[in-house]
Amino acid sequence: MLVRTTLRIKENLKKSAQLKALQDDISLQDIFNQALEQYLDKKARVEAKKLVFKTHKLGEPLDNLTRDDFYESP
Repeated sequence: MLVRTTLRIKENLKKSAQLKALQDDISLQDIFNQALEQYLDKKARVEAKKLVFKTHKLGEPLDNLTRDDFYESP
């Protein structure tokens, strides 16, 4: 759903956007919508990267253990 809004942008940005819209044969509205979507997506990825999981070295890996390492034979 599209909503109407008013923006004040720099004149040179509008001219560049209009030129790009003409070159790509799309509307100025599409240029601004795509730019805003890309900006918001990039910000979301930056926020996601801020999650840091700390790891600790716990010594030798124990993935080679067998049942006999824990239980005696009957």
